[in-house]
Amino acid sequence: MGEARRNPKEFTSDWFSEHIPLWESQLAGLKGQPDLSFLEIGAFEGRATLWLLSNILTDSTSRITCIDPFEERYVYRKDNPGYEQRFDRNTREYIDKISKLKGYSKDILKKIEANFQFIYIDGSHLAADVLEDAVLSWPLVTDGGILVFDDYLLAKEPEEENRPKLGIDAFLSVYRGRYEVLHLGKQVWLRKQIKK
Repeated sequence: MGEARRNPKEFTSDWFSEHIPLWESQLAGLKGQPDLSFLEIGAFEGRATLWLLSNILTDSTSRITCIDPFEERYVYRKDNPGYEQRFDRNTREYIDKISKLKGYSKDILKKIEANFQFIYIDGSHLAADVLEDAVLSWPLVTDGGILVFDDYLLAKEPEEENRPKLGIDAFLSVYRGRYEVLHLGKQVWLRKQIKK
């Protein structure tokens, strides 16, 4: 019996799979490399975490750090109680490769001293929170590293301050000249320019 059958995955939604072709093409050059360090802001049930661990962070020395408050009221859909337990069960086969940091990204990011080749921002949808996550994350991205925003075109909230796009656009404007746009669509992918 394989590991997948002994450890069936539990997901209540799938907001990630549609992005897999983009992730495969953008991250192909990092696949299997040693000593990679990735950061995910907003882990939810671990779907993106699992994909990264099983497809990109395959070397035994590569790791991912996941930041999430794991509080039910911060989940976009309120009918998903117990998502921290699902994250733990879904990712338990990789427990030695995951640093799980429970709390608010605005607090945790100020204390992190590590550098990351890849940071994925998919936490709060509020524009101000997204902008703050980006500003605090930027110094943690290695030169030539990748910063990804999710939900750029999310339009479920009528007020623009309650959608990520306003915060992402503000970051793109203020940090213009410091990054290369790799992709602009439902997600925004940036490569941090290497300092000369």
